[in-house]
Amino acid sequence: MTRILDLDLDFFVEGSANWRSAGSGRLDAAEYPPWPRDDALAFLRERCKLGDPSPGFVVENHGELFDRWATAIDADKLTLPLSVTHIDAHSDLGLGDTTYINLLTELLFVDVDERRAGAAALVNDGNYLAFAIACRWLADLTLVRNGLGGGRPNDLFPYYMENFDLGAANIELNAMSREQFERRRYGHEYVVAAVEPKVPLRHMAWRDFDTPMPFEVICLARSPDFTPVELDPLFDEIRERFIDEAAFGG
Repeated sequence: MTRILDLDLDFFVEGSANWRSAGSGRLDAAEYPPWPRDDALAFLRERCKLGDPSPGFVVENHGELFDRWATAIDADKLTLPLSVTHIDAHSDLGLGDTTYINLLTELLFVDVDERRAGAAALVNDGNYLAFAIACRWLADLTLVRNGLGGGRPNDLFPYYMENFDLGAANIELNAMSREQFERRRYGHEYVVAAVEPKVPLRHMAWRDFDTPMPFEVICLARSPDFTPVELDPLFDEIRERFIDEAAFGG
């Protein structure tokens, strides 16, 4: 199993920008203030236990990680399953588009070893973790939010949760025919064709997070449509201080 820290630069923004399309441009730092540099580095060192550079990936847009992980899995540089800690202003589990229909009614009916090809055409920045789970790459998922409040994230997706319960402790994908999916969507009785393995899910605000051990792989995304340009120096510093891209041929 490989322990992955999956970090989005938008975690270090006060607030969370939502429903932005690709190419929307950078955020206004007056509306979405960046964390002070020293606070951000302290969080990474003290709560994420980052020190000397670790093997990892650096991408512009978060969904690019799906292909990067796939390539590393093929090269035996990532050992399945993956234990992913996702530190981000968003959960990236698919809320906000219709790809969940394809995932539940088509992709889950494909043999596991063949799902990656179908997923690649549907993956985007907001859903790549759901498709990684559909490929059975993840052993567990921890979501760490940039807000201070308690309670679950407001962008979890009920269709992906055990018993369709947002308060469940597991993600559990259900394969359904289109007909059964429509019955489920409109509150009628339905059955599922198959149930995927449970993926334990934890979520917390950043002040409640403290990793018990260092991570083996560090991933960093800039997410330019969700971050102000004023955070770019922090992006560069995280990349230089904590990530060894050469370990994966980067």
